[in-house]
Amino acid sequence: MLRYFILLIALFGVLTLFSLQLGEETPRSFTTISEFSVDGNAEIIQATADGMYLAHTNSKRNSIDIVDLTNPASPKTVVSLDMPGEPTSIGMSQDGKWALAVVYSSQSKPGESPVDPRLPGVLALIDLHDPANASVTTMMGIGHHPDSIAVTSSGDELLAIIAIENEPLIVVDNKVVDDDAPGNINDISNVGSIQLVAINPNKPNQHRITTLALDETLLGNALMLNINDPQPEYVALSPGKHLAAVSLQENNGIVIIDPVAAEIIRAFNLGIVSDRPADLLNDDKVRLEQYYPSDASNSQPLAGTRFPDAISFTPDGQYLLSADEGEQALTGGRGFSIWTLNGEFVWDDGGEIERHASELDLYPDKRSDIRGIEIEGITAARFGPHDYAFAVSERGSFIAIYDISNPLAPEFVQILPTGKGPESVVAIPERNLLVIAAEKSGTLTIIGHITDTR
Repeated sequence: MLRYFILLIALFGVLTLFSLQLGEETPRSFTTISEFSVDGNAEIIQATADGMYLAHTNSKRNSIDIVDLTNPASPKTVVSLDMPGEPTSIGMSQDGKWALAVVYSSQSKPGESPVDPRLPGVLALIDLHDPANASVTTMMGIGHHPDSIAVTSSGDELLAIIAIENEPLIVVDNKVVDDDAPGNINDISNVGSIQLVAINPNKPNQHRITTLALDETLLGNALMLNINDPQPEYVALSPGKHLAAVSLQENNGIVIIDPVAAEIIRAFNLGIVSDRPADLLNDDKVRLEQYYPSDASNSQPLAGTRFPDAISFTPDGQYLLSADEGEQALTGGRGFSIWTLNGEFVWDDGGEIERHASELDLYPDKRSDIRGIEIEGITAARFGPHDYAFAVSERGSFIAIYDISNPLAPEFVQILPTGKGPESVVAIPERNLLVIAAEKSGTLTIIGHITDTR
């Protein structure tokens, strides 16, 4: 009997050690729950405070759609709200009772006479007290071409921070040309800016608009690339602080503002990534045998310039993450970076995401000589005791997940496939959920967090 008891203890020890080893190899993970096809497409997405409903832009239908996420395995669209043009972004109040959507309502089309670039865009206030019966309560005019929005509060008012991009509108012989490169002498667009809209949702006609100019002196001192054409792209809010960050993609920079004081605090340039292994050849073979950006600098003087798209604060508000998508051929960081709020470089993935994508057969070789995987969307959130970064690859159609509990030394966790052409991601830690909106496939990928094993 004693012999069997000793054997049992030994076996238990081996199994315990084996379990610990498994836990150390895969201590934290996420898994796909479902993929939901919408009617049209899905680009920018937000969640209500309780995480039971989603709101996303739908440019194919010119609508804001509300999705019931009560059962993550079986989402369903419950309301589709018509917009007077293309909705470009949506923000949610902290209590989840209101949403604010920005609409590009007067677009010019290539080959046609231009629309007056002074015509206003639209800010739509959406009542979400009963999400299944959401409604638009009011619309108001804002800057011509809004791109991104984030929403916070100040007293009884909602405070919207809006990136008025006003991308180039190139006109030749009174016809719009399909070109949006900055610096063209035929550009008739207005200069982009940041607008702050304070609105009492119970008295929507009483609202105030403040415009923060992104002047040449500010951008010039920050060594940005196109100081007379700021083109603000994406807005991120800091948790628990009166701070917001706005990316200026074409300028390779970020601006930090105090939205309550309506002040610009600082602006900084994101520079160029250091060399990392990369595949720079569109040849139907994935081989990370070149070095980027040095092997691309002869053909592209801006090779390696990050050109950030989406940005996000870390959950403690102490650092910024940038999705280094790129803008021109052979630009971008092909991953994401971390920054102090003063603009000091902290970390980037150094090509690690592309390496893992190639190992999983998710690397888009046809984009090798352009911008690689193009990390476009990014967010960060705390799940359990750990902070995570979630970076979506538009061209690889996947999400890369990192543990950034130590922002100075993030740890790769995993990659999961998404719908085709993902644009944005929203984390819902209260429900252990993550949702990715994919424009090309018109799908929402719902991912669940598995409880940490250590």
